[in-house]
Amino acid sequence: MLVALIYRGVLMNLRTIFRAITLVTLFQSVSPAYADSAAPTVPTDAQVRADNIAKEIEQIRGLKFKQSVRAESQSVEDFGAYVSRQLDDEVPESIRKHFGLIVSALGLYRGPPIEDFSAMMSTVMTSQVGAYYDPQKQAFYVVMSGAPEMMQGVMYAHELYHALQDQYFGLVQYMEHDRKGGMHSANGDRELARSAVVEGEATYIMSIWMMQNMLKKPPTRAMLTKVVGMQANMSIDQLREALKEPQVEEMVGADMKGAMDAATEIPSFIMDSMMAVYLKGLGFVFAVHEQGWSAVEKLYAEYPPQSTEHILHPEKWLAREAPTEFAWPDFGKIAVLDDWELLDEDVLGEFQWRIVFNEHGLKAESESAAAGWSGDRYAVFKRKDSDATLLLWRTAWDDKKEASEFVEAYRKVLAIKYGDAKAPTRLVQKGADVFIVEGGDAAGIDALLKVVKRVQPLKPLATM
Repeated sequence: MLVALIYRGVLMNLRTIFRAITLVTLFQSVSPAYADSAAPTVPTDAQVRADNIAKEIEQIRGLKFKQSVRAESQSVEDFGAYVSRQLDDEVPESIRKHFGLIVSALGLYRGPPIEDFSAMMSTVMTSQVGAYYDPQKQAFYVVMSGAPEMMQGVMYAHELYHALQDQYFGLVQYMEHDRKGGMHSANGDRELARSAVVEGEATYIMSIWMMQNMLKKPPTRAMLTKVVGMQANMSIDQLREALKEPQVEEMVGADMKGAMDAATEIPSFIMDSMMAVYLKGLGFVFAVHEQGWSAVEKLYAEYPPQSTEHILHPEKWLAREAPTEFAWPDFGKIAVLDDWELLDEDVLGEFQWRIVFNEHGLKAESESAAAGWSGDRYAVFKRKDSDATLLLWRTAWDDKKEASEFVEAYRKVLAIKYGDAKAPTRLVQKGADVFIVEGGDAAGIDALLKVVKRVQPLKPLATM
């Protein structure tokens, strides 16, 4: 659950950042001989401009809007209230109260203690947001009206495309499929992968729209390959450096620059997750689109991506290589867990495993150590009378060699994670399977390991 909540919690704000970086990389990529940086003369009325850009999107995508999309203005205060309501609905109290404990136990975060989830999210959301599409109301809201014309166009193109996706594929149903019982259990990694489809495709269309406006003609696939490659392979450090470029403020406007400056206060594991959604999602959709828009449409109906492994390795999606699924037993019936309170249980997935390795300084081997991922499920507990944590983890890898590579790297993580604390840990490999226990009592760790080892792979279920 945690992975998906991270995405839902900061999505609206970070859209501003990733649109801005798209704008910058496009200007850096398109030859000055063709690019015309002068802002076009456009209507100032939001609805008129939205209708005009909607026609351009129809031409790019080859799909007609089934109905006009309402463009409405919204104050920053009203937007903040909207996001707060979303968080109230989505984030369970156990995660709000113990967010810092959970991300630290998982190894996603090693910074100062996150003691107040709501305060952290409030800090993230105080920056300006440009615009967003609300699938519940089927309307497009403009929050920041003072951005330069090109930046406004980029925002409009992205959000209007979400409306087109919604009209044809039903975004709410697509994103809430797991939560409505369509799968074995809620799976944050799978939800992150579906988010990457939705945001990656909208970012792709947005990029084409902008290049077309700059070049005064449709971009070739060769041009798009360069632009998409620059964005899809961008690291968090490169992103932060790009946001310091002098031309950024000129392109996006002073107000929107404030949203990007706020990115320095957002923990890296959240920024990295969002980069996967937008930029890795962009690269994935671009790769699938090589087979045409009909192949992209299969991402919504015939075979949605099952994991971030598919997003990072499109060839695995094309080969229909499904991950291994696990489900925990009833923890309430396990005596060794009587003193423990379950805080969160979910799937981490390949991309989040990369973050764990990066967070512990293993950047050189993070991708290779996570690349053999074939499935996992974790459970994070807190001792009922203290803040001591317990982590149970069942993982599967493509083969014995990949599992061994993961174990070698994760032993380094454990050494850094616990240092001299000497917390009880078990890391056991059996063929392509790896079983992990971190925390608890030394006397009970063998019993906990048996709990993890008893978890067997589930039979695959239909994807839709």
